[in-house]
Amino acid sequence: MQAIMSGLAFGAFLTRINLSRALMVVSATGMLLAGLVVHADECKDQTNGATQLGEQVLAIRIALDNTDAPDAMQAIKNLGLDSRYYVMVRGWLSLQLQGDRNFLLASQGKITTKLEQRIDFLERAIRTIDLE
Repeated sequence: MQAIMSGLAFGAFLTRINLSRALMVVSATGMLLAGLVVHADECKDQTNGATQLGEQVLAIRIALDNTDAPDAMQAIKNLGLDSRYYVMVRGWLSLQLQGDRNFLLASQGKITTKLEQRIDFLERAIRTIDLE
């Protein structure tokens, strides 16, 4: 009889342990899910930021292809004046300018108006983001 009582007590003890473990698992799962929701929101914000940055980079690429467009300089200023991206934009413009000048030298006087316009545009764009 005592063995049966001990067995029942031990069974009750195991049941309490299992219940507490189950509660811990449920609590941990709830905390993880809450963390995932917060992380998902953070990822969404980062994705939106990356999309906006990508759009601005594409706008600069289009501006460099169409330097006579009315919003070309503004596209460069939008990203180039942001201190987080200034170095990237300045480097990009400088390398493009250097490449265009080298192409101009290699063409041996066969200057194209489009190339001249882009060199002038790049010089103005670099001055603009440097001075502001």
